[in-house]
Amino acid sequence: MKIVERFFRKYFLSMLGIIALFLLLNIVLSFGVLIWAWQTSETPMLSINEICDSIMVDEEGRFAAAEGLPELLEEHHTWIMLLDETGAVIFESGLPEELPRQYTAADVAGFSRWYLREYPVYVRPHPLENYPQGLLVVGGEKGSQVKYYFSLEESSVRKLLVGPLVIFLTNIIAIVLLIWKNTRHVEKAVTPILRGIETVSTGQPVSLPEKGELAEINRQLNRAGAFIAKKDSARADWISGVSHDVRTPLSVILGFAGQLEEDRSLPAPAREQAAQIRRQGEKLRSLISDLNLASRLEYAMQPLRLEKVYPVELARQVVCEFLDGGLEERYEIEFSADQESESAYTLGDEALLKRALGNLIQNSVVHNPQGCRITVSVLCGGAGITVAVMDDGVGVSAEKLKELTADNRHLESTDEKLGLRHGLGVLLVRQIVEAHKGTIVMKSEPGKGFKTALTFPV
Repeated sequence: MKIVERFFRKYFLSMLGIIALFLLLNIVLSFGVLIWAWQTSETPMLSINEICDSIMVDEEGRFAAAEGLPELLEEHHTWIMLLDETGAVIFESGLPEELPRQYTAADVAGFSRWYLREYPVYVRPHPLENYPQGLLVVGGEKGSQVKYYFSLEESSVRKLLVGPLVIFLTNIIAIVLLIWKNTRHVEKAVTPILRGIETVSTGQPVSLPEKGELAEINRQLNRAGAFIAKKDSARADWISGVSHDVRTPLSVILGFAGQLEEDRSLPAPAREQAAQIRRQGEKLRSLISDLNLASRLEYAMQPLRLEKVYPVELARQVVCEFLDGGLEERYEIEFSADQESESAYTLGDEALLKRALGNLIQNSVVHNPQGCRITVSVLCGGAGITVAVMDDGVGVSAEKLKELTADNRHLESTDEKLGLRHGLGVLLVRQIVEAHKGTIVMKSEPGKGFKTALTFPV
């Protein structure tokens, strides 16, 4: 999945998550308010069933309340009365004086649904021993309870239950569709910008349409892309120009230094100084060549001359060139290859691959002045054919290894001493490997040497 599509999918899913969180929060708050209202009620009504069970008939046939009931009724500001079949009050507890002690059937029908002279009341039948069934009335303080009576047809109740659900689902669907539409609108406007940024990050210019709501951003991105391309082109031209301008005087210096080194009429110290000038000049020429090649690879100006390359034969040639080139005795180079890799080949530019392998061996030599053993190996496996260069030298710290393995694709340095030799060599090797669709892996520990493995497709 593309980065842009993944970004907007996450945006859309996050909006759905916000809706779900909003609904959940409202449900929690609703239940919280109900629980808070119930727990903070000052005079909650007692259970009418419990009160009914607390009224009994004693041995003399009189009604009496269970122990503690009057105190409990007083604590909850509740009163009770028991009516017989004629509407007369035959038992009471806490009954207000202003209320009558005799009620007609019409009175009972009225306060059963509503109020008894503004007192909220609740009724239920009470079984009486040796009497017809009575009516228990439980009341509270004025204004302590709110009573409503509703009477609806069964079909209306169904509609009232289904209607809110339909409205709720309709609102959710409408919100999701609006979010989707808004997401698509934002995606259509932002996608060219995100792709333009991705293009600019590769150093290429962009050309976005400078119209619409984000026209100013597109205009600025076009300018940034053009500026970066111009700057990179100028840098590449400058490196190429400097390399060309330095090459001629450097050749003259190397030529005269070589003549002085071979002049037997000069004293030995002078000839040694001339040899030192030649060696340092050759290092400078190699550095300039690496710098120019890295620049050309970075800006894709170095065409690859693809041909069949046998890594085993190529590695042998590079190792032999080092051994025949006057390598000092404190350095040892070993070469090994498995049987399967002998016939394996890859498509690549032989000169560039030799340059990459030579740079790795040269790094082991340069960074281990006390000497070391260098091992070059070629192995063929499922991932491809791997050419590894390993030494048993000083190695590098974890911080330095992280810096070397960072994917730096530009010729830049924060080193105050401008020590670019090692960093440039690694950059050049990485560029050559990536140009051949390969991979590079570096491992090292202080005092345990350095290993670099280059893997290419077979």
